[in-house]
Amino acid sequence: MTLNQKKKLWLYSLLGMLTTIVVLAFARLSYGVVLPFMRDGLHITYKEAGLLGTITSFGYVCTVMFAGVLAAKWGGKQTVLLGISIVTFGFIGLTFTPFYSLTILFMLLLGIGTAFTYTPLISLLVAWFPQQKGFVIGLTASGVGVGLLLTGVIIPALNASFPIIGWRLSWGLFAIVSFTVVLLTLLLIKNPPAANSQESNNQQSSPREIYRNPAIINVGFIYGIIGIAYIIQMLFIMSFMIEYGVSATLAGQLIALNGILSIFSGPIWGIVSDKLGRRKSLILTMALTLMFMLLPILYPTLLGFIVHMVGLSCTLIGLFTLIQAASMDQVKPADMPLAFSYVTLYFAVGQFIGPTIAGWLIDDWGGFKGAFLFSSICLSVGLVLCLKVRSTVQQTEAQPKVSAEMN
Repeated sequence: MTLNQKKKLWLYSLLGMLTTIVVLAFARLSYGVVLPFMRDGLHITYKEAGLLGTITSFGYVCTVMFAGVLAAKWGGKQTVLLGISIVTFGFIGLTFTPFYSLTILFMLLLGIGTAFTYTPLISLLVAWFPQQKGFVIGLTASGVGVGLLLTGVIIPALNASFPIIGWRLSWGLFAIVSFTVVLLTLLLIKNPPAANSQESNNQQSSPREIYRNPAIINVGFIYGIIGIAYIIQMLFIMSFMIEYGVSATLAGQLIALNGILSIFSGPIWGIVSDKLGRRKSLILTMALTLMFMLLPILYPTLLGFIVHMVGLSCTLIGLFTLIQAASMDQVKPADMPLAFSYVTLYFAVGQFIGPTIAGWLIDDWGGFKGAFLFSSICLSVGLVLCLKVRSTVQQTEAQPKVSAEMN
């Protein structure tokens, strides 16, 4: 790889990280942090607040498949620009929303915008750098950890300084950052030559072929299992620790540590998988994630929770990286956007059903241990499915054109 290619790799990856901060951390995951202040500001109940979060997920699930199709036909850059613009409009709306019913619309836009941004973004980056897809996806995914750290600092600080409108200022700040990403994408990102090639478009498989591909379906099930385990752990680990005697302050510090360490998880596992192979890395990461998920069930002590949090912070984002890369390993380059959006649908469904099942288990069967045991059983099934993942990375026929363009 030449110096110019390396510069382009870092530029695109860092912009991908910044985009991930906006569409995943700010648009999806920050809601739990801003919720207490937003609920007071809009004078809504917890039930109404919960519906807002569900609406965002609903928008994502309903449109993520269309994002892959649009990216394949229209171009990755154009689709990403559309998605971030929708997210930006949602942020602006939340900044000034006067009442609850209108807020529902803006939360829906966040979900739709995320769907039209993230999967086309990953597909575009991988098309530019097919031989470094693990590293590129990993560095992009690390934006989740960076964004969680930022929201954990920014939102409480703004609401402490401006108790009445702090939550609106939070959404407004997110809008400014999101609009900046729109401009940077417009000015700096290009579609890879293959994406503009009519020959490449003619090589695309039909959606039915992708949806019926056993290798893609297998990866999709694994991603869905990861979605279930991730959302259950993210939503309930704080309450789990507090119930078993860990102070709320210390539990919060452990979660912050999780965010810091997870920043490095994606890139490191991406590099490992590029060297060791996707299948071996995926099996190893899934096995470690399962082991760390079991720890608080067997040892619900401070030490058990510490090892659980530190361990998962070093594997879970890496697991996202590997399964996303694996989804695109199963198909030829022209089919990558559609394949990735298809397996992401499984992940979204997993995130949908996970909280409901976990809530029932916590209330009626086994408490938090029952919920985490369910996550561990799901991960065990995922580990078995990982053994069936194909390890062969598809080579892109258009790579010489891409390399020439980067030079």
